[in-house]
Amino acid sequence: MVKWQDIWEKDGTNRLWSIPDRRVEDVVSTWKSAGNIRRVLDVGCGIGRHAHLLAREGFEVYGSDHSESAIDNCRQWLESDGLRGEFWCGELDDIPYPDGYFDAVLAFNSIYHGTDEAVREVARMLHDKVRPGGSCFVTMPSRENRMYGRGEAIGPHTFISPGMFDQLFDGGGERGVAHHFCSEDELRHFFCGFEFDVLNHEELHLASTRGSDNDVTWRRIPKAYFWRLIARKQ
Repeated sequence: MVKWQDIWEKDGTNRLWSIPDRRVEDVVSTWKSAGNIRRVLDVGCGIGRHAHLLAREGFEVYGSDHSESAIDNCRQWLESDGLRGEFWCGELDDIPYPDGYFDAVLAFNSIYHGTDEAVREVARMLHDKVRPGGSCFVTMPSRENRMYGRGEAIGPHTFISPGMFDQLFDGGGERGVAHHFCSEDELRHFFCGFEFDVLNHEELHLASTRGSDNDVTWRRIPKAYFWRLIARKQ
């Protein structure tokens, strides 16, 4: 089975996943305008595209990832720009801070790499770690995603990917990584302790840089359907 360490060490992967998602930019702007969100946890932070954004916007940022190389890149990137954050390598549920410590949690394309039971446990952990009234931003692949049902099934609606994002990552993408695909009802069950502000079902758009000025454009990935959830802890 592929290791995240192997994925994040590739130069092409780093280039692709260095640009913050525009929907995350929007929610970060909303959090900043709200004025009551300071500590933000980025679960599965990768090489730090959203952690860097959060730190740049003045948030107290914390982040975790499976890959040591990703965490090293994240730390170096922030340090090189005079920014600060707390980052560690660990499992999704390895959050060494007390319950209610964070004002907001970001889990962008990160918590669905496991069975429904594993996702349920992570969702429960996110609920515990954010304070009452705090915000949660989560993305999860839909069962209408073009990759649903492809690969070895290891549980209900969970498959070992034959190459999710194979045309995007170097070296076969997320081949060998588990992916759980949600229905709306299941997502609502996972996050039943939250009040939903936004629940959108939409195709994935990825950044692309072109030209000498490295202008960013966003291209639609056909039938790559994901849920986007923004919710508040009750």
